[in-house]
Amino acid sequence: MQNLSTVLDQTTWGIHLNSENYFASPPNPPSWLTQLQQQDWQRRGIVLWDAELRIVAHLYASYVLELLEHLQGDSAWKAMGLVIGSPAFQLSSNSTNTPSTKLGGELVLKNKIELGADQAQTLVEFLSEQENLLKLISSYDKEDAKQALNMVYRLIADYGRKARERKVQERKGTTEQIENREPKVIPTSIPRGNYFTVYQAAQVCHATSKQIRAWIRTDKLEALELPGLGMIIEAGKLTEFLHQIRSIQNSPTPERSHEP
Repeated sequence: MQNLSTVLDQTTWGIHLNSENYFASPPNPPSWLTQLQQQDWQRRGIVLWDAELRIVAHLYASYVLELLEHLQGDSAWKAMGLVIGSPAFQLSSNSTNTPSTKLGGELVLKNKIELGADQAQTLVEFLSEQENLLKLISSYDKEDAKQALNMVYRLIADYGRKARERKVQERKGTTEQIENREPKVIPTSIPRGNYFTVYQAAQVCHATSKQIRAWIRTDKLEALELPGLGMIIEAGKLTEFLHQIRSIQNSPTPERSHEP
């Protein structure tokens, strides 16, 4: 698949769509990109940039489709423009003042770019033209997540096999001792279902892996830890968690922003 772009005058701003990670060549990057920005420039999804501010914002296809639906239903941006950026969840710096019913943070936009009404119109037109391709890319993202989950299952099975082998070896040498105490290593069993890795959960929540682990450590998000392999999150638990975030995000505030 080809990469598609618009407004590629590198002295101003621009938008491009990467259809595959590193396999199809994105447009030539501006000379001012940092190493991290170069990674975002090539990442699959939508990339927006502002040369004056030297900002690059990457958006996953699933988020872009939600944004496009919102902009098509709300025309305020046609007069006021909009602020766009990479969604992320920012943890609170003072958790002691955070009520127990809150998650200790808020949804924010990283790498924010302010678009005027004309620029916003260009963005909406570009996203509308590429809507079918964005849906296809979103399906690829889901397939990648499925493949990664299958790898987790294979690692779990391998770990269980090795744990059983170690248990057999222990029993051969110290049968009586093992019968009178808890085994040093026991296989980890998990309920049947769908699970996400920490990395995949970060993509779904538009957050970082570090933030996902912080939620798990503070019992905001329930996860299953597999010794030696890492943590996985059951799909239903992650969905409930997202609903909780969105209910907090959508709760009435004294002053409503026009940002998406």
